Amino acid sequence: MLSWTLNSEADLAGYKIYVGTAPGLYSYPGSPIVVGPTGSYTITGLPLGQTYYFSISAFNSSGSESGLSSEVSKSIY
Repeated sequence: MLSWTLNSEADLAGYKIYVGTAPGLYSYPGSPIVVGPTGSYTITGLPLGQTYYFSISAFNSSGSESGLSSEVSKSIY
């Protein structure tokens, strides 16, 4: 489960969750995952035996996207 502090922009439409298997490279299939204006999301189905890297951006109703958040990682074994 990933969680973050909600953006306070009035026109916040949602978030994009970027997933990768190397730092700064978010090329995991299905990435980015687009979610609504929520403060958490559970990613399921990631294969075991790998370290995954995550970063999040916010986007507004016009489609403008913020820069990426700081990266976090999680090893799943």
